Amino acid sequence: MKTMPTLRDKKRYIAFEINSEKVITRQELVREISNSVISLFGDKGASEINPSLMSFEGRSGILRCNREKTNETRAALACINNIHGTLVSIHVLGISGSIKGATEKFIQQSLVKESEPEKRIKK
Repeated sequence: MKTMPTLRDKKRYIAFEINSEKVITRQELVREISNSVISLFGDKGASEINPSLMSFEGRSGILRCNREKTNETRAALACINNIHGTLVSIHVLGISGSIKGATEKFIQQSLVKESEPEKRIKK
């Protein structure tokens, strides 16, 4: 029996970018996000947040979470500063209600910004 769309849990998709010295694998990132959520909010909080890494391409990715627990998920991401001895910082690019929106609004824009040449400052 299918659940009606109006009764399903609402999700939010957090687009983020990782700055690190080395390449981080998807498996390492999933483990670190899970550890961070559990250490901050416990098992009950982690089950309420229900984080799931939807996509990750070496430097940027999309994390799914419960709509009411978006701030807690951002806090858990902010607490990650070390993955397997590599210093990292996770920067949240934006939050959207769909994967498509998060990808088009935040992930592709960050890729365009990187490919643009730096503007020269006139004195």
